[in-house]
Amino acid sequence: MRTGSPAQPPPILQIYRERLKPGCEAAYAAIETETAQLATALGCPHPYLGAELLTGATEVWWFNGFESSAGRQRVADQYASNGRWMAALTRNSERKARLTLDPIEALATYRPDLTVGTPWVLGRGRFLVVSVTKTTDAPLGGTVFESADGARYIVAAAQTREDADAARMPAGAERFVLAVRPSWSFPPEEWIAADPMFWQRSS
Repeated sequence: MRTGSPAQPPPILQIYRERLKPGCEAAYAAIETETAQLATALGCPHPYLGAELLTGATEVWWFNGFESSAGRQRVADQYASNGRWMAALTRNSERKARLTLDPIEALATYRPDLTVGTPWVLGRGRFLVVSVTKTTDAPLGGTVFESADGARYIVAAAQTREDADAARMPAGAERFVLAVRPSWSFPPEEWIAADPMFWQRSS
């Protein structure tokens, strides 16, 4: 049985953004679908969430949650000790390298003191609205994660595209609307239980 974080925001959120070259969408999707299937078959040690940007250039965001820095290192060690999974992951990473531009990565810490409303739980929501800002004096709203460079990532979940498009953005923030892709993700049991009709697409 796959297990993940409890029903609360992860203390540490890793966001990894891959920008695709024009015309590479189908090849990229095939690779990521295969990778998710191999994650199940070969025992990937940690759940991950894939979501695709719905406006502008094609871009895929990957979300990983960790309970601590030590927990993040433990996951890295578990990856390294699973030779078959690492070989498959390395092979597919090399295959998609020709399809993508340089990635953008952020590691951010959950800020419950700045979070407004029901906190977002990793794996919840069919759509995500992520606002990114360094403004500290504007009302934020949503679930706030802050990186070491002061960037704040405000995450809100939505069940429909209409609700995602209507979500409010903090003043001065860059706004991203993403669709979660079950077939590219590796969900733990609690994600599936929260929305089984949605996540059964990844099986």
